[in-house]
Amino acid sequence: MKTHNLHSWNLSPERARAIQKNLRAWVVTEGDCPPPAMVGRISIAVGKEAQQPTSLQACVTIHSFPQLQLLERKVALKSSRFPRQAGLLSFRTVPAIIAALSKLNRVPDLFVCDGRGITGPDTFGVASHVGLVTNIPTIGVRPIKPSRVPAGLGPDRGSWVQVLDQGQLAAAVRLVTGADPLLVSPAHRVGLTAAVARLLDIIPAGLSVCKYSQAVFPEAGHNASQPVSLRLIKGAAGR
Repeated sequence: MKTHNLHSWNLSPERARAIQKNLRAWVVTEGDCPPPAMVGRISIAVGKEAQQPTSLQACVTIHSFPQLQLLERKVALKSSRFPRQAGLLSFRTVPAIIAALSKLNRVPDLFVCDGRGITGPDTFGVASHVGLVTNIPTIGVRPIKPSRVPAGLGPDRGSWVQVLDQGQLAAAVRLVTGADPLLVSPAHRVGLTAAVARLLDIIPAGLSVCKYSQAVFPEAGHNASQPVSLRLIKGAAGR
């Protein structure tokens, strides 16, 4: 799969903020999203933050829709020296995502990506960065802290409440009855209502909480007794 080379990744935080402000103007967060024939799921796992460079593992899976059959899975491991700074996470993680995307033989009609969409008037999150480099409709998903779950959110599947999260219009969505909700945000070429509706289509009704967690956070190691530990393999950073 080809991606758009929007800018250099060898950047200072100051330069990254300036580029991000310009890229923000190209993000589209409105409109419908037709039922996809294939759905891409992008997840990211980060190694120990104290290590320099930091290792990042990106995983991209492609599923057929509505059958949800796994068609393809690609993983890339890269290192990053870009500092951890609020609002600039995509400049650390997206290079690894691009490396995984470049290995794909298929091009999905929709991406569901770990991270935020729009996060303010001049910034955007990982999911919006992915939407721009792929020019494919993209939905951002991330967990919600229990203290920030809206009081009006019901316990049943399909319940959702519009929230304003740090300047970002998003929604707290209950995708599985009894499971923790997700913060869902339009990242690129899709509106909020359409993003919520499409995720409810992608996550089957009746899914167990365990399988739901594995589907939503495939690289989080939910069944592991210890957190996921990444090790940068010699030569992998250049792939």
